[in-house]
Amino acid sequence: MNMTFSQRMLELRRKKGVSQKEAAESLGVSQALLSHYEKGIRECGLDFITRAASYYDVSCDYLLGMSEARRPIQEGFDSAELSLDSEFGAVTLFRAASMLSESFEQLGAGKPDLVKQYFAMSVYSLSILAARTGEIPKSWISLPLDAASALAKANSEMLARKLVADSSAKQKKHVGEPLCVKTVINEAERIIVKNAAVISETRSVG
Repeated sequence: MNMTFSQRMLELRRKKGVSQKEAAESLGVSQALLSHYEKGIRECGLDFITRAASYYDVSCDYLLGMSEARRPIQEGFDSAELSLDSEFGAVTLFRAASMLSESFEQLGAGKPDLVKQYFAMSVYSLSILAARTGEIPKSWISLPLDAASALAKANSEMLARKLVADSSAKQKKHVGEPLCVKTVINEAERIIVKNAAVISETRSVG
């Protein structure tokens, strides 16, 4: 059953790991008014709904309890398996990323930001390659490309350790088995095995 607006507000604040006072300051309302919103005592205006949706990084429909998809992009990536999930393609890749992101976010405070930062590093690394090949302007990368690449890798590893450390402390309710994620894992490992000999040969020559 979908949650009400007040229930969503309370749930999202707790998952974000902020106090009612902190959330109220960020949303531009008094703590007393936010308390009334979270308890369902008072109704808010559209302006507050859009601010709250932006603050909690969810869609307005999710905030209002009209959808279970946190963001519009996830509307097409529900948990129901698709026939395409067994084939490695763009849709399968995006579905896997969306499901893994959602899974980590469910673990509690700090996870949404860590997951977004991890994906940001992945896109940043790809952007560095795009800058090298002229697909995007090199001026968009403010750091020297070699340094940017090394720093992106180091930050990805640091964020990965944080995600694992935080997740290890949480109680797991169940283990999910989305086919799209398994398909991406299989493809990644196929690539690793295929390139292992090439990498080994390159190192021995060097």
